[in-house]
Amino acid sequence: MPDRGETYLAGAEARVAGMSEACTRCGACFAACPMPGPAGIGDADGVAAVDGLLGLLAGAEAPAVTAAWTAACCGSGYCRDACPEGIDVRFLQRMGKLALQASKGDPREIKRRSVETYNAMAQSMRAISGVLAPPDGLDRLDGGRPDGAAAPDGVTFYTGCNVWKTPHIVLTALDALEAVGTAPKVMGGPSMCCGVYAFNQGDGKVSGRQAFGTVEKLAAAGTETAISWCPSCQIQIGDLALGNWQAATGDRPFDMTPFYGFLADRIERLKPHLRPIPPRRVALIERPAIPGAMDAVKAILAAIPGVELVPLSVRPAGVMENTLAVLASFRDARRAEILAEAEASGVDVLATVYHGCHRELCAYDDGRPFEILNVMSLLAEALGRPREDRYKALKALGSVEAVMAAIAPDAAARGIDPDQLAAALRTDMFASRPLSAPAAT
Repeated sequence: MPDRGETYLAGAEARVAGMSEACTRCGACFAACPMPGPAGIGDADGVAAVDGLLGLLAGAEAPAVTAAWTAACCGSGYCRDACPEGIDVRFLQRMGKLALQASKGDPREIKRRSVETYNAMAQSMRAISGVLAPPDGLDRLDGGRPDGAAAPDGVTFYTGCNVWKTPHIVLTALDALEAVGTAPKVMGGPSMCCGVYAFNQGDGKVSGRQAFGTVEKLAAAGTETAISWCPSCQIQIGDLALGNWQAATGDRPFDMTPFYGFLADRIERLKPHLRPIPPRRVALIERPAIPGAMDAVKAILAAIPGVELVPLSVRPAGVMENTLAVLASFRDARRAEILAEAEASGVDVLATVYHGCHRELCAYDDGRPFEILNVMSLLAEALGRPREDRYKALKALGSVEAVMAAIAPDAAARGIDPDQLAAALRTDMFASRPLSAPAAT
């Protein structure tokens, strides 16, 4: 069989060529993007920025405006909606970012970064989920690793990796799927990485091998529909990998559907399982990257008796909070705006949508008149199956040392190496820069 990574890149090259030919260089994508202003290029010529992106993808050196624009891409997707030709500009930006990262160092350094970030993620996922998940819950996830069993009715739940660090979120997602009559084969974990870690360090070939390997495992399970929890995985597998696979082979082995949309499409099946919860005014930290996802989240919350949704005026940005690390000043200013508006609006709950957002933001309710909860916590309460948010409780302790003191006996009883756990906490719970962010320039 041809090298997966080479086939992945060949498919991507074919897609880039087709989109480049269709592009009219109108600059609408640049105008719609939320990042040029914060990146200091708000007054730049959008047509020149787009032309530079297409040149970069053809092998030319990127002009300064293109390099700044592409480096600041946080995956929001407004560019796709704005394109009059229907071009997936985010895909072009992702491939442009890959080219920029690949140009920053020699291949050995890129490979080293790729391997180190992936290994650190895998170690932190295993250590943190191993100590935070209830044993029966971990069995529900571990039992979903590829084992040859077919997916019931052709449906799998592809969790990705990092949501396992917040087991209350992913286990409630499983509870919700069961409530609407779906019992999917659960697949995920580091052995089924979407390839984002290697991609963000500029290692396209390794990223492609990982992503295509995951596609093959999902297809081998008889998957017809893969329900994706993680929006980053939805982009890396659903948009990039499956699109590149189809471009390279002419075949698309299955479809990938975001979790919230899948659940909202079955809202009438869900409603009978939802009991009233204490009245709460809830504002969402929205993410625009996945089409229709925020409408789906709102439909789910609106179905919970006791929830009143309160809109915020801050324009949503990013795939998840960690993707805003590409421009920390923008991330921090936007974070402050959201917290201030939530307080001024008198909400009871500021709700995160995804696990990556929750891990970064869950402790920011300290001293504020509202709670920060994940949407799944509200749903768990309404389903009558509340789950403790142990990640948030431990993060509130404020340091690796305090967390280790609190969980050392439990970690020892579960056979988790204390040095690996402490390292995982440093690179995740108390990291200043997310592992999944592109290499710093």
